Amino acid sequence: DVMAGFDRILLDAPCTGLGVIARDPSIKTRKRLVDVQRMATLQRELALVAIDCINAKSPTGGYLVYSTCSVTVEENEAVVNYILKKRAVTLVPLFSEGAEDIGRPG
Repeated sequence: DVMAGFDRILLDAPCTGLGVIARDPSIKTRKRLVDVQRMATLQRELALVAIDCINAKSPTGGYLVYSTCSVTVEENEAVVNYILKKRAVTLVPLFSEGAEDIGRPG
């Protein structure tokens, strides 16, 4: 398969853009719940395909970095939780143990 065997994949998923409201305030009035739901569905599908393209037998075991410019739970945490239920994958910490983390969980 042409789209298989990758060691690392960066999935900068298409999203609603609700995390860039400061740059484009019109997003607040243009986006609806159905837009969030539609994007979350697409993101879940893309994430599963990306995982299926990773070579789990590579020296590192393969990595998927998932990112969006949205702040909605549906487009972020819910997608990650879906992936964890559908594929035999694990989360890895962004920072090494003891390093200062940014933000808060959730």
